[in-house]
Amino acid sequence: MAVVSEIKLCIGLLTRFKVTFDPGEPLAEMTTACRWFPLIGVFIGALSGAVLFIGNFLELPEGVTALLAIAVAIVLTGAMHEDGFADIADGFGGGKDQDQKLEIMRDSRLGVYGTLALIVDTALRWALLTQLLSFGWEFAAGCLIAAGASSRLVTLSLMKSLPAARTEGLGASTGTPETTAIYTAILITFLATLASKDLAFIIAIAISVAVAATALHWLSKNQIGGQTGDVLGAGQRLGETFALLCLVSIA
Repeated sequence: MAVVSEIKLCIGLLTRFKVTFDPGEPLAEMTTACRWFPLIGVFIGALSGAVLFIGNFLELPEGVTALLAIAVAIVLTGAMHEDGFADIADGFGGGKDQDQKLEIMRDSRLGVYGTLALIVDTALRWALLTQLLSFGWEFAAGCLIAAGASSRLVTLSLMKSLPAARTEGLGASTGTPETTAIYTAILITFLATLASKDLAFIIAIAISVAVAATALHWLSKNQIGGQTGDVLGAGQRLGETFALLCLVSIA
């Protein structure tokens, strides 16, 4: 089935899980397969949520449980989103012009801006998740699932709204998502938030997607004229942090 092939393609791209394709399996195109990005976010959020359950069962401090859940998400994704976030912080912060910014972003070495960005993002993520845990691990797990889906929707928005800043690389190879793929991704994200049965919860997620996507779209367009794989990864990180921030504000 094409759907199975598409989901496997997304798993292989967005996580550290190894996937194999059968010789007779239909080839999936990323322009359509990307509709399952939020589903992968739900999967990662659910596994991180399972850590919250274990931490609650073992009566671990909320701060320790939150840190372990974050660590699991980082391991599952291979820190690819954190890497992109750090790279654009280095490039946008240290480059003098578009070419230099793109060159810095390509450099695998971590600079001061990238280091500080990772520290602030991880610390904020930990503080927000710890606060959500004060309302119960079930609620916090639901927030991780919703944020996991919505943050991947931010990535799709950037893929759709921005041209590739380079002619090669992940940002260029993924292509522009089909409109139907965007609609499917929105539906998956909506269903991921619908489980809360709380209108304020759903509105908070919608606001976080709009703010994160708009902010990074404007910044990337003005800094490098488009998107790269690093920008897409940063979109996930910014989207998730904004989602948790909005959820804390309504909790």
